[in-house]
Amino acid sequence: MPSAPTLAAFAVASLLLILMPGPAMLFLVARGVSGGRRVGVMSAIGVESATATFVVATALGLTAVLATSALALSVIRYVGAAYLVWLGIGVMRRRGGDSEDVPQPVVRAVRSDWASLRQGYLVGIANPKVALFFLAFFPQFLDPARGSMTSQILVLGAVFVTIGLLFDMSYGALAGAIHARIVARRARRGVEKGSRKGRVAIGLTYIGLGGFTAATGARSI
Repeated sequence: MPSAPTLAAFAVASLLLILMPGPAMLFLVARGVSGGRRVGVMSAIGVESATATFVVATALGLTAVLATSALALSVIRYVGAAYLVWLGIGVMRRRGGDSEDVPQPVVRAVRSDWASLRQGYLVGIANPKVALFFLAFFPQFLDPARGSMTSQILVLGAVFVTIGLLFDMSYGALAGAIHARIVARRARRGVEKGSRKGRVAIGLTYIGLGGFTAATGARSI
């Protein structure tokens, strides 16, 4: 178990890193603006679920294996980029509201939640740079005298994921508030073209993120 000073130092370092703007933040904002507060929050949970997966992989030593394979890193990166581009094209091609073919509000909400979680997780897990970041970042806060390295990594990872989840959910919720205002404005004006423009803007954001991922392979946490 890490000492209290170590946990405090790690929490501060994690907070500074998480506050740095990056593609993940843009993705969550895009999801919230396009789908609302619930979609933004569920997408954030999906992204941080992927982060938790990388934490466990780091504790088990799997990220060290991944780091030795340039081919594996490239495959994961390009698959993630292609997925973002596919999402963008799908948003721009969509017509009308989401899930209009599902009449039951409860079923529609469940399906929307699952889709948001899945998309957030896939976007997060398709970025192997997070795993490599953990591989370089965590050892600075490990102390062999404090017991099992695996346990220490899991504790530090839980701190990182908790902080990330709080902020990611905030981004998604705030973006959802923007969505609510846009919907209210459309309702007052009775304008449908605005929704089409919004879908194009969100779709281009996804495609841009995909291009960034493919070109650089980098991502701020």
